[in-house]
Amino acid sequence: MGMNAVLDRRRVLAPLPVSGTAQLSSAAGLILSLLALRWGAGIAENFGFSNISELAAILMLAGLGLVFVMQFRLAADSWLLVAGLLSWAFVGALSLLANDVPAPVKSLTLLALLALYALFANGCVLHLRTPAALRCVTLFAAAFIGLGALLSFYQIATGIGFVEPGNISIQRAFGSDVHPVSFAIQLVGALTLLEIGRTRLGRRISLIYGILFLMGGIALYLTFARTGWIMAMIVVGFGYLSQRSLPVKTFFLAVSVPLIVGLTISSGRFSDLGSLATFWANFSFDNLVFDYRYIDNSMSWRIVNWGYGLQQAFEQPILGFGPGQSASSSYFELEMHNLLLESFYEGGIFGAVACILTLGGLARMHMRLPRGTRTDRHARALANGFGLSLFLAVMLSTSFVDQLMSFLIYILVLVMAAGSNMRGSAHLAIRQPHPG
Repeated sequence: MGMNAVLDRRRVLAPLPVSGTAQLSSAAGLILSLLALRWGAGIAENFGFSNISELAAILMLAGLGLVFVMQFRLAADSWLLVAGLLSWAFVGALSLLANDVPAPVKSLTLLALLALYALFANGCVLHLRTPAALRCVTLFAAAFIGLGALLSFYQIATGIGFVEPGNISIQRAFGSDVHPVSFAIQLVGALTLLEIGRTRLGRRISLIYGILFLMGGIALYLTFARTGWIMAMIVVGFGYLSQRSLPVKTFFLAVSVPLIVGLTISSGRFSDLGSLATFWANFSFDNLVFDYRYIDNSMSWRIVNWGYGLQQAFEQPILGFGPGQSASSSYFELEMHNLLLESFYEGGIFGAVACILTLGGLARMHMRLPRGTRTDRHARALANGFGLSLFLAVMLSTSFVDQLMSFLIYILVLVMAAGSNMRGSAHLAIRQPHPG
């Protein structure tokens, strides 16, 4: 029975209605409950409940595993993503065995996160495509924005915000997360999710919706996270341009790009990047030196760290140095902030290939988003804008694998943008052969 499962490649097409009163399935309810549990645990940890996030993640992994085992199906739209993530985890396990990793528990945690992402993506595509699930996800996005914004206001008002080393004059909100940048990414994703849900459900812009967007916008500003600000601009640009003619798009880009560049240069938050030209004039990959005279902003030290990381990665190019070890290549034990280089450093060439396969799976989900109606095109544009901005973020500004809530929200954005009529209702059934 169970050991000889075979893939049945029949496409089971079952388009779901975009309206109706269908009840939430037990699988969908479990997935959404686990999502809410992990989000609540992250908030509780900020109020002194240590390690509760890890416990919630373990419960989430177990619950998602149960959902998969009960139905044993691979979603047609996300199978490549699932294959990439599980391949990445497998390569990571091999790399862990091949290296004497100083903190194996951390490495195992990252491998578990990859498995969690695979199960979550598969479960969401299969079970969160009904109108009832669509409404619940939209409600989750609204709650995430509202409570995250209130927490941000509280953090700034009480002076308990995140303080950047060397810049103690700025309090930065971190909302329902532990770091302003992570929260900013999640907030942009939640705002994107809310707008896609509103249009998918056919709802008009209401007062509550406007208040939520205002609160979310203020909270995003209070993070003082340049990554989040740029991501928001990209998503807004994609959403606006998706419904415009070519002349309007050309005019918008001709006016907005110089304006954004000008504001970026003149803004105090971006002023430190003005020294990048001097840094480049005195920098060489052939002679890497951490020179404090020229490395005075986050982008400069990242470039230096990339150089160090790349040089070290070629010392063990087959299986790398092990999951979670990329920070050891840094001068200050900081994250590498480049997804492809990080996967190469930690998993060698096989890790980089698995990472590229994962990105291919995400790109495939984007390409399969419907575009038949005006609503489809709007949702697709917003999802593509968020996907592109998140890709730029993990290539230049932050890590990927340990961004749990950011990745979960990203998958929800793709599922919501697909709507209930996308081909993702097809699945690859894993059938057990009949005895005899």
